[in-house]
Amino acid sequence: MIYLNPGTNSITLTLYEKSVQTQPYYTFQLIRKGSFDEVIFYQDDTSYAPWYWNEFSISLGTVSGLTQGQIVASFGEYTYNVYEMTTPYNLSYTQSVGLVETGILIITGTFTPDTEYNGNDDSTIVYYRNI
Repeated sequence: MIYLNPGTNSITLTLYEKSVQTQPYYTFQLIRKGSFDEVIFYQDDTSYAPWYWNEFSISLGTVSGLTQGQIVASFGEYTYNVYEMTTPYNLSYTQSVGLVETGILIITGTFTPDTEYNGNDDSTIVYYRNI
């Protein structure tokens, strides 16, 4: 499980051991639990020892740079998939060599409550509950 906090600028994974290429590239896919919103992005591996571990700079922002590790994603829980690619900057995971890792990514932060409907109309269903 990966936790991505505001201010976090990198994540570390072990992907090379599952890769079949000597110089793989990786495309990330995030799928939000519940809404199934999808974010796909590419980021260079900045590890100085990629045959042992892989490090990727990822930041949350308001403007997406899908090939620069800058993603626009809401707080919540995501399923992440990492695909091995033959070329860099390829955002089409259907052209991947294969799936090398899958897991859960949680983006933490300050949550705001959902907007509630407070209006009154004839189609409103009134319900009661015991507390």
